[in-house]
Amino acid sequence: MDDLIAFLRAQLDKDEQAARAASPGPWQVDKETYPEAIHGADGATPVSGGRWGGEASVFDKDEDAIHIARHDPVRVLADVAAKRQIIGLCNLDFNDDGEPSCLGGYGEAYWDVVRLLALSYAEHPDYREEWRP
Repeated sequence: MDDLIAFLRAQLDKDEQAARAASPGPWQVDKETYPEAIHGADGATPVSGGRWGGEASVFDKDEDAIHIARHDPVRVLADVAAKRQIIGLCNLDFNDDGEPSCLGGYGEAYWDVVRLLALSYAEHPDYREEWRP
């Protein structure tokens, strides 16, 4: 069970590293109808996109650009921080059998919360099916 906590923390570390290495956010699309570029925090510097030779948007779908902009580094860093706080609030400890035990007798409920947090990484090759809620 402790392996899931280590796995989740490692994934959050990777998310944080990627967000910190990216162009600063918040990101925004230049326009939501037929977006052609995603701009960084200054609103002018392109993070992604632009037209290929002035002919077409580099995004296959408008929704792709909007999705990318909505998941900018600012949002990812906030999400990582919130998940780390949730893990800390759970105050998980494990007994000799490897079962979760927490203050107040809510060990299983807290464990379910951690398993749900890790679910977004279920496609990672190190994710174990036994962790699935």
